[in-house]
Amino acid sequence: MSPAAAESLAGKIAILSKPGTPASNAAAAVQVSETEANSYLRFRGHEFLPPGVLNPEIRIAPQAISGSADVDFDQLGRLGAQTDDWGSRVLALIFKGKQHVLASGKLETSNGKGKLLIESLTIGTTSIPAAFVNFLAQSYMEHKYGIDLSKPFNLPQQVSYIELRRGNAIFHRAVPRKSAAPTGK
Repeated sequence: MSPAAAESLAGKIAILSKPGTPASNAAAAVQVSETEANSYLRFRGHEFLPPGVLNPEIRIAPQAISGSADVDFDQLGRLGAQTDDWGSRVLALIFKGKQHVLASGKLETSNGKGKLLIESLTIGTTSIPAAFVNFLAQSYMEHKYGIDLSKPFNLPQQVSYIELRRGNAIFHRAVPRKSAAPTGK
């Protein structure tokens, strides 16, 4: 992990986020490695992760993705009380202190849409039932970020699908089709 790898991913995020018609070479696939993603989380995660989430890390495998972090549920609960975030408060009522959290799921993408199904979640030594995990994730993500994980979500503009391979994700992009020119008749 390195600051340079974090900046590499920041540049790729900028490319994937840029609106408009891609230039001729901009339609090329964009590959993101685990090293870049984990460097970004380490060096820039404080910009978007809640306090109390420490040492976040992701793993990419074909058709699957997993993430882990050490979570200070006491700190998360205090933050939830200050911001009226009921999801963080509920988790802090159930879990105490610092615990290692590991989640894994399946990512399916096609035609510019994606769907994430969380298949397992372990907090400390406690395995959380998948139905409860999906309920919490859906409620929290929808409340905090306006994303409903039970429904397909839009991939970044001009990304048609994401191919997961061991250690990296490839964002396949398509040049938007030009509409037929009027014939003048």
